Amino acid sequence: MADADGLFVYGTLREGGSNHAWLLRTHPEGLTGAWVAGRLFHLPAGYPALVPGAEPETPPPGPGWVRGDFVGYDDEADLASALADLDPLEGVEEGLFTREVRPVHLEGGHRYQAWVYVFHVERLPRLEREAIEVPGGDWEAYL
Repeated sequence: MADADGLFVYGTLREGGSNHAWLLRTHPEGLTGAWVAGRLFHLPAGYPALVPGAEPETPPPGPGWVRGDFVGYDDEADLASALADLDPLEGVEEGLFTREVRPVHLEGGHRYQAWVYVFHVERLPRLEREAIEVPGGDWEAYL
């Protein structure tokens, strides 16, 4: 398993999101506002997709950053168990989302590595045609 400090959530798993209760069942240690570099799209199916990108020159918030929550766990075993629980929800096996480790910037300025459910960059042209890019990269604010 790649070395990650936690999980970054930016859609229905966030507080107030339709799947937040599912996230709470994985017993996270805590949630902190955070950002990941990339572009965010609202899909016709009603949930967002993050396409990872290079880190912008300017720190978050701003263009090229996606807003979400960094979810911490007590230890690697807890994190692994949480991912096993969430992967089916995120359609990882069907190839809907892939999970990869990305750098995350926390509100306080700390940087961590976190698992993020993402759409592959190859899907970008289709997203640009069929989905709506979320200005500011904050799906909650967009809704």
